[in-house]
Amino acid sequence: MTDDSAPPENASPHPPWPVRRIDDPKELRALAHPVRFALLDLLAEGPLTASQCAERLGESPANCSYHLRQLAKFAHVRPVEGGRGRERYWASREEGISIADDGPGGEAAARAVGEAVDNYRMTAWRSFVERRRQEPETWRAASLSTDLVSWLTPEELERVTQGVYDLFAPFEERDSTPETRPKGARAVRFFAYAFPGAAAASSETGS
Repeated sequence: MTDDSAPPENASPHPPWPVRRIDDPKELRALAHPVRFALLDLLAEGPLTASQCAERLGESPANCSYHLRQLAKFAHVRPVEGGRGRERYWASREEGISIADDGPGGEAAARAVGEAVDNYRMTAWRSFVERRRQEPETWRAASLSTDLVSWLTPEELERVTQGVYDLFAPFEERDSTPETRPKGARAVRFFAYAFPGAAAASSETGS
């Protein structure tokens, strides 16, 4: 039996959850703001109001409300039930995204999104470093900051990337079903980069 949903053997690394490919320059530009990525990251923990987001991010409620409305234009967030009066709860999209730079005029917009993502990630990491001493020893011991250099072929690096996705696959259900989360579980951020060194320095073996 052929499983049409299964990727071909030579497919690029792919996460086991839905991913939306974005190549529209307008949508890319809408994402290229660190506050918007911070909001998307925060809402990944569950629905929040603009005021609750503002309290967590140190922003004003009006600013968070504005950026949430901008994200909603491209379905990156959506209003959900709950809230009182004019306060509404917002939830993030359920799928991941991939940034494409091959659309018309998309290269500059994709680069801007990449810079916003990098800025957000570094800010989030530094925030953890600042409060690290206040975290329980078990979380301090489990946290990770590392760098490795390893000689790999493109195919081997693809397998490493796929392996990272596969490691997280068993926990994906916990995103949408809080009752499946074990006691003591917290939303953990994992950022990763892997890339070849400059050609002149890496001296590719066999070439």
